[in-house]
Amino acid sequence: MHAGSFAHPVLVADIGGTNCRLSLVEAAGAKHVPLARIPTGNHPTPEAAFDSVLSTLSERPRSAVLAVAGPLDGRSAQLTNANWHFDGPRIAGALGFEQGLLVNDFEALAASLAVLEAGDVQTLVAGKPEPDGLRLVLGPGTGFGAAALISRGGRGVLVPTEAGHIGVGPEDPTEEKLWPLLAASLPRITVESLLSGDGLVRLHRAVAAETGMLEAKVSAADVTTLALDGDPAALKAVISFWRLLARVAGDLALAFKATGGVYIAGGIVPRLLPLADHGGIRTVFAGKPPMEDLAARFALHVITTNDATERGLAAIAAAPARFGLDDPARLWFA
Repeated sequence: MHAGSFAHPVLVADIGGTNCRLSLVEAAGAKHVPLARIPTGNHPTPEAAFDSVLSTLSERPRSAVLAVAGPLDGRSAQLTNANWHFDGPRIAGALGFEQGLLVNDFEALAASLAVLEAGDVQTLVAGKPEPDGLRLVLGPGTGFGAAALISRGGRGVLVPTEAGHIGVGPEDPTEEKLWPLLAASLPRITVESLLSGDGLVRLHRAVAAETGMLEAKVSAADVTTLALDGDPAALKAVISFWRLLARVAGDLALAFKATGGVYIAGGIVPRLLPLADHGGIRTVFAGKPPMEDLAARFALHVITTNDATERGLAAIAAAPARFGLDDPARLWFA
């Protein structure tokens, strides 16, 4: 480490099951500069993908902080929804990085909570947040992720989870009608199987089957567009999606006692904001008998900026100790 930070310039990357976004941070505290967005399936390895971009630069980055949508094991990681495997020392040797770090993508989002500004979020439930309370970030995308940020005395700890693989069941009459239709195509109904891009499509298919409507072959983006246009099946699917997301967010807020607030991240939810029933979301999010008094303290926000992961990675690169990531068991060197 140099003066408590990574050697800059630093490559930061937001690596999901579908796309990989690369940016460069020239100096500690500087804004990230986007370099490229690469479909994950276009290259056999992350090294090949990174080199296809880095080979075009006049000045190569000296370090890398990489956010991976999957579980980590020290200096290695595996994408959950794609074939890329990450080995930190191998990447450093192949691409000439002096040092680096792998983090879970939601660890990076949790770190971003320390640097995001008021204009970067939209509040759905005001709650009564505590300034030093635990903050939780969660959200649907290709999969579903969640992580917490615990801050004490200027230092923080990031807590990644695999909350997307928690099982989930029906809690109201509408869900009770949909669940058998959903279960027919799934070995197990989990949070991720419903609160994700594929999950929105599954909900749309189940709604169409339950109501006798003809279901078109659609993507998650199509369902969103149809719902915004007033299509009945798509609109019902999005309403179910919002209610389920609010319920899961409230449950995880209780599990972590997230008195600093809950933040929804990912590319799906901001597009669905025009269809958010704030009153209904508030009722489901805080309706946690016998813990209503605690649940009423939780705030719920949507992160609306599209570069939260990169901003979290830049903050980690500038001061890894701030997030408890100055960990010899996780740092890697060429």
